[in-house]
Amino acid sequence: AYSAEANAGIGLELLDDDAKATVDSSGENEKSETGKERNIAIFGHSMGAKAALIMALACSKREDLRLNPSLVVLVAPALEGVSLPSRGSSTKKKASNNKISQLLRSIWVTWRKIFLDYPFRYGLRRLVGGSPNFWRKGLASAWGDPKRLSDSDVLRFQWPSIGMGWEQGLLNLVRSKLSSSSKSVLDDGELLQQVSSLPNTKVVIIYGSRDRIVKFEGSVAEKVKKEFPTVHIVRMEGLGHDPYEEDVDGFLRELKAVV
Repeated sequence: AYSAEANAGIGLELLDDDAKATVDSSGENEKSETGKERNIAIFGHSMGAKAALIMALACSKREDLRLNPSLVVLVAPALEGVSLPSRGSSTKKKASNNKISQLLRSIWVTWRKIFLDYPFRYGLRRLVGGSPNFWRKGLASAWGDPKRLSDSDVLRFQWPSIGMGWEQGLLNLVRSKLSSSSKSVLDDGELLQQVSSLPNTKVVIIYGSRDRIVKFEGSVAEKVKKEFPTVHIVRMEGLGHDPYEEDVDGFLRELKAVV
């Protein structure tokens, strides 16, 4: 439930529900030039970039979705083999046909919950939950110019930690990223290649020149320009990992200019 594929599935359901609601309310079923009912823009930030690409590819292939991904915007995309090192394809072990492996897994899950999950969740709550300084320091390291960071920015990022169970969700997300059993048929680079090759889709990558989380500046940007010539790349001077948060007006101006 925490993989890029699962996130893309949730996004597609929301888009399809919205498309159906729009048609029902208007009573019209207007087609775009691609034969689809609606042109849509899909945005993906950081690790969400892969989910955005999966959504775009699904929209182009599935007639039942009735959606055309005319614009895909990837902000500071954390794509393995593109802006991040590739982990490579791991060889899956053959499934055991005896019950020993199932028993060992059950023991491991129980041990992990008692000795790892519970202490780690407690530590996360103490470290993150009630400490505004944690979020301020973290955002200051992610943003290109910490002086742009306001109290409202810090509070907005801190809000999710007020809810119940967020620490378990974070653990599940980390496990999903570390797991080698991805269901994705294509790796991140192949996804980007296929989506950028779609005839009615424009792909835009926007990044900050001072991004210290996903370092797109320099050789990575040049590599993408060479390997993905149809992708439009926008560099925002002096900004970091969250350019759309750091300079909202500037981000919109750059996006409008390339679109």
